[in-house]
Amino acid sequence: MDVKVIKRFAFFMLITLVVMSCKETGSTGNYAGLISTFGDQPSITLGANDEIAVVFGNEESIYFSESKDDGKSFSEPSLVGNLKGLILGFSSGPSIAITNSNMVVTAPSRSGNIFSWTKPIDGTTWSGPFQINDVDASVKECLMAITATPDGRLYSTWIDTRIDKRTMPESHDVTKKTPEAEHKKQKSDLDLNQMTPKGITYKELFDEIGAAPQGAKLAFHGDSDDNILWVFLDADGNAVKAENLEEFKKFREKNKNHAKVEAKIYVSYSDDNGKSWSKSDLVYKSPDGSVCECCKPSISSNSEGQIYIMFRNNIGGSRDLHVTKSVDNAASFSKPEKMGTGTWKINGCPMDGGGITISDQGAFNTVWQRNGEVFMSNSESNEQQLGFGRSPAISSNANKTSIVFTMGEDIMTTDSKLTTPEKIGIGSFPKVIATKNAAIYFWISEAGIQYKRI
Repeated sequence: MDVKVIKRFAFFMLITLVVMSCKETGSTGNYAGLISTFGDQPSITLGANDEIAVVFGNEESIYFSESKDDGKSFSEPSLVGNLKGLILGFSSGPSIAITNSNMVVTAPSRSGNIFSWTKPIDGTTWSGPFQINDVDASVKECLMAITATPDGRLYSTWIDTRIDKRTMPESHDVTKKTPEAEHKKQKSDLDLNQMTPKGITYKELFDEIGAAPQGAKLAFHGDSDDNILWVFLDADGNAVKAENLEEFKKFREKNKNHAKVEAKIYVSYSDDNGKSWSKSDLVYKSPDGSVCECCKPSISSNSEGQIYIMFRNNIGGSRDLHVTKSVDNAASFSKPEKMGTGTWKINGCPMDGGGITISDQGAFNTVWQRNGEVFMSNSESNEQQLGFGRSPAISSNANKTSIVFTMGEDIMTTDSKLTTPEKIGIGSFPKVIATKNAAIYFWISEAGIQYKRI
């Protein structure tokens, strides 16, 4: 056969395979494809009329895509707006909610502020940005979430870093510690059986990486794919040995103006589709001074407009997920309830906040990670181990609750009717939204922002 003919046939088959991989259909109604070949940190929501909205960031721009056919296809991404210092990665990025009339997008900036944009559901022009937090530069961790209630009110929650003397602990240690003293303290206090943020013990970690450099302090940080990495620092805070030096440099650059904070959970609401926001109100402050500062909070509402906020707390060295509820339009919140029967004492931030969902029947469920295991829970007395992994997300419809998480580079899914998680792709930062008829999964792959409808 002629070589040119062979090459043309091979090229034809390659194109055919690419097209097939971008759109899978069958008797089960499964669809798969790319929403965008670029972008990071997608956020997904579902409207009252089953419209699915997706936002994501790319450099300092925010993009929007939607599906009006139950997740079978998505529109070409369009620009929402530009935000100087837009934070993408480490679970920071844009979020979206749908009221009964508008699409509303929120996003954090390196300035320590969060902003909103809004447009009519059937409109094409976005207005904004409008600042949400009322104290400038009070959202230094850049971690926030948003939801809408059936009456059209929007609620935004975030990890706030403002200094408020009214919420300071009774005894506040302001003694300046030298780096040398901190190194000695860490060495004497280190328990090799204690868990690290990587989900293994210190002993297991040192077995993998070898002895610590002389005089160096072990620390942990996240990368742009939400992985936890180790690094040894000298007395001046410089990296002596690192799991990934380039990723540590990126982390250091992102946090170059960052100081240890007393992180608290705050909330604000909007009654005009995100154009103006109420005074920021304190929801919760840990009695130990700070909630887990690097784990993104979640927020959701039920059909009656009651608000649920989930966050990773930090009490006595235990960084467990807690849920608080408001039945009076965020005027007050209940005492937070810990999720799950176990606890996780770790010396560091897991950078993994989990997710919360409320079914059509009004029941809430949470999903989260502890020590490298993914759990689903609705109370302190209940937990169900779903598998091993990180970065879980959750969504419910009338039939079942759907969960997605990462296990290494694998995207794993399960639901309330399955016993064994199933792999559906390769990538990071997975999300899921459950419509009346299907579950649509989203994640970031080498090809871009990918989705699959099951």
